[in-house]
Amino acid sequence: MTQPAPFFLLLLSAVLFLAGCTNGSRDDPRVIVLHSTAAAVPAAEIRVGRVEVAEYLQRRHLIWRVSETMLVERRDQFWGERIEAGIRRVLEAELAALTPSLPEGALYDVRIDRFEPGPDGRVELRAGWQLATGNATGDGGVLLSGRFQGAEAVAGSPNSGEAEDAAVVAAAMSRLLGQLAREMAAR
Repeated sequence: MTQPAPFFLLLLSAVLFLAGCTNGSRDDPRVIVLHSTAAAVPAAEIRVGRVEVAEYLQRRHLIWRVSETMLVERRDQFWGERIEAGIRRVLEAELAALTPSLPEGALYDVRIDRFEPGPDGRVELRAGWQLATGNATGDGGVLLSGRFQGAEAVAGSPNSGEAEDAAVVAAAMSRLLGQLAREMAAR
């Protein structure tokens, strides 16, 4: 019977050692969703048309701003749905609770230009919106429009690694969407 070569045993030991290193405990990824802060309301008519989100925000992971020109994509913090879908869902619920009366066929279109936590410890939302009437061919007119800019302080930073950071940020983002909806409905 032949003995295994020393090189083979060394290689096998290295592979097993590396396999043990990669199977260590890791924090579970955080899956976050936006939520409506409005009280539960019955299903209402659709009030939101297009929701456009700046391309840099259209990611699977939560984006943190570390400077005016640099962003960090947190690989351990996932959106549970496309950010556009979450924004639409929250705005629909908030507007339904506020029950603004809309002309027949009018919808709110929303453009999100900035929506992430920043280096100053605040989540910032910059958005434009319009209320327009229209039909399948796109004919119609703008009835109202506006710009919204809001911010809310949050704890945490993109490098802290705290599991709660994602939940705190998502809650602040949700409240900012509620403020946006209130401004849209107040006009």
